[in-house]
Amino acid sequence: MIQIQPTSFRKASRLPWTGRRILFILSYGLLTYTIVRLLNDVISDTRFWKRPLSTNLIEITGCLLISFIFEWLVTGFSIQVEEENKEMQNPGSSLKQFLSLAVYLEIIVICFIFPLAAFTDDGLQAYDVVILGFAPVSMWLFYYSVRQGQSLIRYTYEQKLALEKITKDRLENELQYLRAQFHPHFLFNALNTIYFQVEESNTEARYTIEKLAELLRYQLYDQDNKVKLDQELRHLSNFIELQKQRSSERLKLDLHFPDTINNQFIYPLLLLPLVENAFKYVGGDPFIKIDINLVQNQLNCRISNAIPPIAHQHKAGGIGLENLRKRLALLYPGKHQLLIEKSIHIFTADLQLIL
Repeated sequence: MIQIQPTSFRKASRLPWTGRRILFILSYGLLTYTIVRLLNDVISDTRFWKRPLSTNLIEITGCLLISFIFEWLVTGFSIQVEEENKEMQNPGSSLKQFLSLAVYLEIIVICFIFPLAAFTDDGLQAYDVVILGFAPVSMWLFYYSVRQGQSLIRYTYEQKLALEKITKDRLENELQYLRAQFHPHFLFNALNTIYFQVEESNTEARYTIEKLAELLRYQLYDQDNKVKLDQELRHLSNFIELQKQRSSERLKLDLHFPDTINNQFIYPLLLLPLVENAFKYVGGDPFIKIDINLVQNQLNCRISNAIPPIAHQHKAGGIGLENLRKRLALLYPGKHQLLIEKSIHIFTADLQLIL
């Protein structure tokens, strides 16, 4: 049996008492009363409209007031169930929820309706117990079922909208990727031409062109699925080597990569924006520290770099880190944490990723 949570019923109490809500409660209470009285008259062979008017007015007034209690209970219970269902992948109304609500409704019947019937009907007969124990509870369980149905329809609609948004975002990302592919292809082919035009004696230039070509090749052909972690780290090393060729000799570079890598896989180009951002904004007393370690299936990547004072005039990280956040949310939902810290002289990006 589901235990009642006071917070849910406090929320139900704070809901606005609109004219529409009050009218529904009164109408539904009057309908319930009419059904109960007709069932009672059929069994007892009586006519309730022939009874004293005062007796009927007492019963009707009591039923209408009790209907507010019924509605508050069903509303609070529905709020509680909806909050619990948010944590479920396939929410819905279970038999346990339905029976639990039936028990709570029966308690209201016993506490309020039975005494009212005993007072107005000159005692509570056996058929009164059966009718009163069944009819009001059935009516309010029907109302609860309608509420749950509406909630399920609303949840399905929201899920559909979320799925359409994800599909739209993926299509936009694919379009952006296709648009961006032209430039790497062009550069890749141009680099091959330049490589063979450079004299063999100029080994440093050939080395730089070769590293750049490897970076472009990786971005062109290895983005569809997950890649081995060591392959991704080799690509990162190639990028760092290329950046070292153009960096100042004053740059202090501290690198730490995992000593042992098993058969872990990762989506490609997730670490590159962090390293690229560090080389792009490094300044002041320049240093870059890249610390990547692997603890079981959790990859920890912490990258720090010195920044000049002028960097504080611009948004930290720019569009590269913003796109990285979107990719992580899409590829590793609930399995990542990206923290960005910026002090006066140091910019730090800390990524924790469950592979």
